[in-house]
Amino acid sequence: MEVGSSGGPDKNQVYGLSNTTADNLWSARSVSTVGSSQSISSSQSEFVALQQHTTQLIEKYDHLSAEYAQLKASHAQQRAESEQLKVS
Repeated sequence: MEVGSSGGPDKNQVYGLSNTTADNLWSARSVSTVGSSQSISSSQSEFVALQQHTTQLIEKYDHLSAEYAQLKASHAQQRAESEQLKVS
């Protein structure tokens, strides 16, 4: 008598997925795992690049904000001096 020929469920058969066996699913899983690890590695590299770019943008923003504050203070001082000249 052969194993699985008793009419009962076959332990290697995955029901509901046409005639796919568990071995085929394990093969597909290992292939997709390899593909996903490369994808994760690529995503991590992109994430690191975005973090570096974000850091550069923040530094540039901070520099420009400081420069703007200096220009604003200088402009306010020039306006005050201009008003004093008008009053004199």
